[in-house]
Amino acid sequence: MELVSIREAYDWLYLGKQLNQAEWDELLRFLNEKYQSFVEIGYGKVRFINLVGVIQLSTVQIEILPKLTIHEESEQKNREALLNMLTVTKTIPVSLHESTLSQLARSDLLQIFANIYIQLLLKELRRGVYKEYRLKQENSPTLKGRFMLQEHLRRNAYLPVKAYCEFDEFQEDVLLNQILKRALRLIFPYISKSTMKTETLFIMEMFQDVSNILIHKNDLELIQFNRQNLRFEQVFQVARMILSNEMMTSKYSSSQSFAFLFEMNVLFEAYIERAFRFLAHEKGVEVKAQHDEKRLLVNVFSGQENIKLKPDFVITVHDSQMIVDTKWKNIVHDGRILYQQSDLYQMYAYVTTYREAETCILLYPKTVEATLPKWQVPGREKYIEIQTVRLNSFIETVADLSTILSQL
Repeated sequence: MELVSIREAYDWLYLGKQLNQAEWDELLRFLNEKYQSFVEIGYGKVRFINLVGVIQLSTVQIEILPKLTIHEESEQKNREALLNMLTVTKTIPVSLHESTLSQLARSDLLQIFANIYIQLLLKELRRGVYKEYRLKQENSPTLKGRFMLQEHLRRNAYLPVKAYCEFDEFQEDVLLNQILKRALRLIFPYISKSTMKTETLFIMEMFQDVSNILIHKNDLELIQFNRQNLRFEQVFQVARMILSNEMMTSKYSSSQSFAFLFEMNVLFEAYIERAFRFLAHEKGVEVKAQHDEKRLLVNVFSGQENIKLKPDFVITVHDSQMIVDTKWKNIVHDGRILYQQSDLYQMYAYVTTYREAETCILLYPKTVEATLPKWQVPGREKYIEIQTVRLNSFIETVADLSTILSQL
């Protein structure tokens, strides 16, 4: 299986170079289904905008990595930073120790996601395969459960030794296990590590009495968790991710295809929110995300407030406020600070409309050390500035945000 690694918003995929015609057609069909707004398509080439993850097609695996060089040391460190954001935001619904992140990040993204799923599933199955009581009807040589007289007479007129019964049977061939098995069967052909293959075959053996069925979107909504099956909720969420993305592609091909894709601007904003919420608990500050209570203008004729303002975060301590907008971009290019003037106009609207706001911050990922600009609104003690945060670990991100909040 060929692996193609590219960076979002930077590298192009070329027809005839990385992809043949069949792979190209399969990719475009998949993208047209859901991701048209995240791709730029040229003549025989395509690149991804603000989208990171992996797309597994019939014969090729496309790994899309962040455009930002979060760590110059190695690509492994960049994958660690991505995994850090995915786990902190619960986009991947697991908690991973820092050493585990480092170990996982040595592989490509597909192997990472597959390994997470296999280890979660294996952990729970070692405690026992989940079973439920299911209502069953059958002809039985012995009477058990409820004897169904009418059905017995219809079926057993010439079989007096049989009794048609209805009873509850404790079994493992239930929908939850069928979903978990389907997700495992889907990723198995693309696993490259022998240890993971061995573990997968071991799980398949434990699931030998579970039916192999196609899973539809509605099936995923039927699963409800209770005291008996709650321990499988985490691994089910990962299986759900696998199967939800399979449904987008499988209708175009008889092959088993799927994808894990994440919007980086949404992921970055959600990650920063988690860090702010952590600090809010520690420092007693108020954090409001996607605040939309302010309007920029008032219509003279109708008296209605127009043009809604919606900063990513409004941070409040006592009577002081700070406005923060996240930007998933590289603020430093070849030693120069490059920013959009439109972003500054937006910050100016925020800092002048929010009377208690003393500072508005454009927050970027940190890639290199640099002296970042700061502006003052003429004649007023209000400031607009650019700041960056480290993404290598949640602890470093929280530390950087804590330094920023110390201005309040």
